[in-house]
Order: sequence, then C-alpha cells, then structure tokens
Amino acid sequence: MSAPAPPPRSASPRRTRPAPAHTPRRRAGLGLPLQAIALGAATGAAAALCYLTMIALQEQLWSRVGEARWMILVVTLSGGALIGWTRLQAPAPGLEAQIAAAQSPEHLRLRQTFWVALGAIIAVGFGGAIGPEAGIVAVAAQLSAVVARRLGRTAAERRALAGAGVSGALAGVYASPAGGPVHAEAEDRLPRPVLFAAGLAGFAAFLAVADGLRPGVLALMQLPRLTAEAGALDALVALLPAAAGALAGGLFLWLRAGTAGLLERSATAPFWRPVAGGAVLGVLGMAAPLVLFSGHSELEEMLRIGAEEGPLRLVLLALAKALACAVCVAAGWLGGVIFPMCFVGGAMGAATLFLLPGIDPVLGVAAGMAAAAAVGMTRPLVAGLVMLFVLGGALAVPVFIGALAGWALLRLLPDPLRTGGHEPGAPARSPGVP
Repeated sequence: MSAPAPPPRSASPRRTRPAPAHTPRRRAGLGLPLQAIALGAATGAAAALCYLTMIALQEQLWSRVGEARWMILVVTLSGGALIGWTRLQAPAPGLEAQIAAAQSPEHLRLRQTFWVALGAIIAVGFGGAIGPEAGIVAVAAQLSAVVARRLGRTAAERRALAGAGVSGALAGVYASPAGGPVHAEAEDRLPRPVLFAAGLAGFAAFLAVADGLRPGVLALMQLPRLTAEAGALDALVALLPAAAGALAGGLFLWLRAGTAGLLERSATAPFWRPVAGGAVLGVLGMAAPLVLFSGHSELEEMLRIGAEEGPLRLVLLALAKALACAVCVAAGWLGGVIFPMCFVGGAMGAATLFLLPGIDPVLGVAAGMAAAAAVGMTRPLVAGLVMLFVLGGALAVPVFIGALAGWALLRLLPDPLRTGGHEPGAPARSPGVP
C-alpha cells in the first residue's frame, strides 16, 4: 500500500523587490528641468519661424510701396481690415493677458490661438508700430500647452512647463536669456532655475534657426550695439535723458488710455477698431515713415537725422512714434511695446544730450531707451535686463539709471495707467511687479 500523498503546498505570494524610495523623486527632479529645457528650445525655434514669417510678409508688402507715400495709407488700412476680420473670428487678448493665460494651459484653445497669431503677424507685416512679441507668444503658449497637458503630472508641473515655453520664446525675441524668463513669470510662482534654463535654450534655438534659415536676418531685429567710454560722471550725465525717456513713456501710457477710451465710445464693433487704428497709423506714416514698424531697424536712421537736423526733429519723431504705438495697441494691433519705446526713449535721450556739447549722445540714448521701455512696459526690471544684454555692459550705468527713473515715474502714475488696465484682457497687477 502506497504512502498517502503529502498535502498540497499553498502558493505563497511572489515577492517583488521594492523600488528604492528615492527613485520617483529622482525622476521628477531630473525630468522637469530636462523637459523645460527641451520645450524652451522648441518654442525658441518656433518663435524664430514666426518672426521670419513676419519679416517675409513685411518685405513682400513694403517693397512695392517705394516712394509713393499715399500707398502707406492703403497698406495700413488694408492691414486694419484684415486684423478686424480676425477679431470677428475670435477675441484677441493683449500680450500681458496672453502671458498670464499661458499659466493655465488646460484653458488654451487652438482655434483662438490661430486667429490671435494670424492677426499679430498681419499687424507686424502691415507696418504696425509694435514689436513681434504677441504673435510669437500666442504660438509658444499653444505649443507649451500641448506639451504641458501631455507631460505634466500635476497642475504645478503643467504651469512650470507652460511658463518655460513662454520663457524660451521671449528670451529669443528679446535677445536676452534673462529678460525673457523674468517677463514670463513675475510673481515667483514658478521655479526660477527652470525658467532661466528654458530661456537660455530658447535664446540659443532662436539664434540658430533664424540665422540658419536666413543668414543676416538677426540684424533686422536686433538693436544697434552702442558703445561709449565709461566715465566717472556717467550716472550724473544719464539723469537728464533718463528723465526725458521716462516722461515720454508716461506720455505713451496716457495716449494709449485716451485712445482706448475714445475707440470704446466711437467704434464699438470689433472690426472697426483695427481699421480706425490703421487709418491713424497711415496718416502718421505718410507724414513721417520712420514711425512705422517696431523701431528695430530705424534707430540708426533716427540718430543720423538728429545729428543733421538737430534735437527738435528728434523730439517730434519721438512724439509721433509714441502716438503711433499707442494707437496700434489701443486699436487691437497686437504686439509688444518694448522696441517702439526704445525708439521713443532713444530719440528723447539723444535730443537732451545734443544740447550739451562734448558729451557722447550714446549715453543719453541708452538711458532714454531703458527709461521709456521701463515705463511703457510697466516692467522696469524686464526692460533693464533686455537693455543690458542688447546694449552691452559698457552702458550698464546709464541703463540702470534709466530703469530706475522709469520705476520712479511708475510709482507716481495713477493706477489705471501703471497697472496695464487698458491693454485688452490685461490682468491687473501692482506697480511693484517687475
């Protein structure tokens, strides 16, 4: 008789080796910065493509105008009508509102982004006295939203990735790997190291793509590299042009607010506001073609005119440019104001020092540019960082004086002007925000 079979052995659960407790943290720590750097480079490259599109449209349109100044009005009116048509398709928030909205990537919609970007490209191409930032930020924000929704595991990570994308795009268009990140996030809610790494990547990608696809194109958007001998009295000399530039920036804010109020009362339909802006821009452009466009390529010509015709002509050009930019922004020609304000402040700063023989006007140009940009953007820190990278370290003292003068004037202005409330959809913010 055979022995009874042993009772079956109960199956014991299979033991798995536990993952080290530090693995998730290590992946999160490495993953977010690497993703942000890659996204910053991608948005920097996309910004370069968007900028090249704007430049190509400008060249195609304005090469046919020639010396016929009456054609300027035809072009700007046509641009206003096209922008008005895009407004009928979707509302268009201003630059600051776009930057704020980018931090909520789940709310961005592709259809609105398309019409906003198209309207901004038209605004730059048809001669608007504004910079290219708005269209570029619209494209960058949409690209960042797609990536953030796919890769971000938490709301904080999605906000950080979206901010990194905007940081890379702005760093490229500003030619400032520090100014872009600060403008992308001014309230310290996003990790600064991530934003600055993304900004540096976007800056490098912008330069590589733009110059790789069209060698020499960067000269069309970069401000001239000014040089001056540093002196012990630079800070004292810079006070007068800095004050003049800051006042010109304050005038721009006042003109923008007044124009916006006038258009709200007289042109209630969204189509007609850009058309009205195009009409005013065209009249100003026929009188002084230098007031058209962002001001990148017109600074050297403006300074030559000042040297030949005197400071009064510079003051008149500055006032006309401030009015043209104010009308464009108030009428919904989407774009940034830092580069037009550089033109305005540079003209005012040079005008003041042309009155003082023996002093290098470049000091006045640098101080005036920084001051006007600080007030016009209502972001002194961003303006100072952009000017410092663009103009160079030799002009750090007048740039600092200009940014400080802009900050001081902003503290004195009434809330509706300094909080940016007259930009379409702009969020209110305190004057202490950089």
